[in-house]
Amino acid sequence: MDPLSDVLSLLKLRGYVSGGFDAGGQWVVQFGPHDGIKFHAVVLGECWVSVEGVPEPVKVRAGECFLLASGKPFRLASDMAMEPVDARTLLPPANDGRIVT
Repeated sequence: MDPLSDVLSLLKLRGYVSGGFDAGGQWVVQFGPHDGIKFHAVVLGECWVSVEGVPEPVKVRAGECFLLASGKPFRLASDMAMEPVDARTLLPPANDGRIVT
């Protein structure tokens, strides 16, 4: 197994939900607190990740991924100076694996 698979196997996952979104132009999406962990991968382009309580955002580029384990609210953005849009207004209430644009 690769190192990430090794770590994830230690978590003894009971279930998962997958999905994604495709964003272009200038944008900021605010996600609320969450249960469990969140794993994100940037497939194309780049974005900023800002987690509540963490002083500095981190830029993530295509081919990179990140894991959010704290359950804290977070933002994904092309421009951190913009006003955020609540993810609940953009994403379907039941994530069924679709890509939201």
